[in-house]
Formats: sequence, structure tokens, C-alpha cells
Amino acid sequence: MFVEGGGSKKKFLPEGDVLFRDGDPGDAAFIVESGQIGIYKMVEGEQVELAVLNPGELFGEMAIIDGSKRMAFAVAKEETVVVEIPAKTLEQKLAKSDPFLRAIMKILVNSLRSVHQAYMRRARSVTDYLNAVQYHTQGFRLYLTQLDENELTKAGLGKIEQIDKLVDELRNDFKSHSDKRSSVLREDDVERKS
Repeated sequence: MFVEGGGSKKKFLPEGDVLFRDGDPGDAAFIVESGQIGIYKMVEGEQVELAVLNPGELFGEMAIIDGSKRMAFAVAKEETVVVEIPAKTLEQKLAKSDPFLRAIMKILVNSLRSVHQAYMRRARSVTDYLNAVQYHTQGFRLYLTQLDENELTKAGLGKIEQIDKLVDELRNDFKSHSDKRSSVLREDDVERKS
């Protein structure tokens, strides 16, 4: 049910109602008036909670600012009232603002989207975890090689070699393993440049 009011309207959501889904057009921003909204993303079959929004909090504005589709879905965690602000209303307000500020806002939104995407690429599969271990041991090796050579750095480098051998053994052990989760880390995520 909507309650009309100027350029915005109120929407009443029973607990469990979905306000918008991942991939929906970003045609409005919202402010929680009462209740709570959960923001979720499905990742490898798991529902990941990205945020819980309480009264007074704004959400859904990024899709309006950069014209992208919704990157997550919003669900009422309890009986909730949200104020819907149509894209047109926000666009009209932004059009009146300083072009420099609009450009900065778009940059900030793009940066925030990048952070969300990086978070979603955390290790999931066996291969991802092994690549992550290898990435960090490579970084530690690089750090140790830049220190003065002494017994401690020699011992550390020797232990890193042992870790490398164990990672190779694990890769071999899991070659025929049918992993239910697909790998999400890219080569760039785990490759360390010297």
C-alpha cells in the first residue's frame, strides 16, 4: 500500500517482503521510516547480509546516481515503513547542484561499488584458498628478502619453502576433488608482482 505525498511516497512492508531484487532497475532511493531493512546478496548459493538499515537511514541511492541496476536485494526484517524517493526527484535535485560535486559523488559511488565487488570475491573454493595462502607467503617472502640476511630471515625463508611444498601437496591432493563452490578469485587477485 502506498501513501502519496509530494514527490515521494510511503510504502508499508510486512516482515519478509522484498522491496527490490538484485538486477532490478534503480528507479528510486529509500529512507527507512520505521522498522528494519536487510540488504542481502546471494553468493555461491549463500545469502550474505551486507547491511541492516534502521530508521532514518537512506539506501538504494547508488543505482540512481550511476544508473546501474540493483546490486543486492532488500527485505523487510520486521514490519517496516519506507519513504520512496523517485529517481526523477533525486535527479532534479542533483541537476541543480554544482557539476564538480556531481562528479565527486559519481566517483565515490564507483569506489563504493568496487569495494562491494572486491568483498564478494573473497576466497570460496579450495583453489581460491590455496591461491590466497600462496599470495600471502609470496608477500612474506618478498618482505624477508628485503631485510638484512641473518639466521632469523634464513629460517623464515626455509619455512616459507616448506609452506610452498605443503600447498603444492594440497593442490595435488585436491586435483580430483569436485568442489561445490566455484573459484571467484582472479589471477590478478592472487598474483603478487615483485
